[in-house]
Amino acid sequence: MKINSILLSAAIFFSLNSVARADNENGFNKYILRAVEDINRNYPSKGYDISRAYTHNITYGSEAVKASQPPLTMCVAASAEVIITALNMYAAETGDKSVYKYFPATSWNRMRPKDIRSHIWVDPKLDSYGTADALVTFGVGKRVKFSELEPGSFVNINRLNRTGHSVVFIGFIDGKGEVLSKYSDKVMGFKYFSSQGKGTTGDAGFAYRYAFFAKDSNNPYCPDLPAGKRRDCKIIWSTGQKLLNTGYMLMPSKWDAAARDKNLKDIADGLYVQTRSRGPSALPGISQDLSEPEFLKAIDEKDTMELNPVFTLGNTTTDD
Repeated sequence: MKINSILLSAAIFFSLNSVARADNENGFNKYILRAVEDINRNYPSKGYDISRAYTHNITYGSEAVKASQPPLTMCVAASAEVIITALNMYAAETGDKSVYKYFPATSWNRMRPKDIRSHIWVDPKLDSYGTADALVTFGVGKRVKFSELEPGSFVNINRLNRTGHSVVFIGFIDGKGEVLSKYSDKVMGFKYFSSQGKGTTGDAGFAYRYAFFAKDSNNPYCPDLPAGKRRDCKIIWSTGQKLLNTGYMLMPSKWDAAARDKNLKDIADGLYVQTRSRGPSALPGISQDLSEPEFLKAIDEKDTMELNPVFTLGNTTTDD
């Protein structure tokens, strides 16, 4: 895929009421950050609804990503909308339209095992624990430790109340909610951008939050912050990717279609085995008596994936 080497080597700075810098030349972070800025400018706080996706119908190459009930949206859809917006920016800037072939609009609109939407929606049947996992599965991302995150990466968190959230990482924060330029022992959490809240109250929908880790679950840290800095406390700290899923998207020149195809084939094979052994309970509406070719055709025609139940409990944060 064609890219502009000058753009790759440039340091990208801008203000999001925080420090945000994308230094990884292999990462798509700078486009993710620009998408965050664009969405925050044009679609902030439009409302939250767990069963809705995308703030508006998004032109995507010659196709469209369709919103279910705009402008309401929720967290995993927020991460997807940021990526979609970033891909549009990249294609417009570089002239590289191949991203639309790699991820056709159907992959953002439908919920089949081969659609990235299903993986970002963290369907338990797909062994995906967050956006980072989804990007790795599709050969377009890399998992990293929390301490190695750069602005414009992705994080999926879990809270002590058993709810989860999908967010864009903006920066590490200290105990007072101040954004730090790099990871250190002063880090108490991180600033993020996503969709959360209650209905259309307050800043529900796309907005920033200041997340604090509950390293002591019996006495979780949750400091008072100045007005305008809304908190998300009681975040479970973990060095494992299942509870704190962390990673970033790669530049299109680094995408690996062969890895994607292998991963998706392995997933389809695994789903076939599950369906044969468990019957319709594995994939509702899909018979266990199908041959493998019939099974593959069936899961291509029918949307069988679903939102992970961890998100269905709602996504209110501390100050909502």
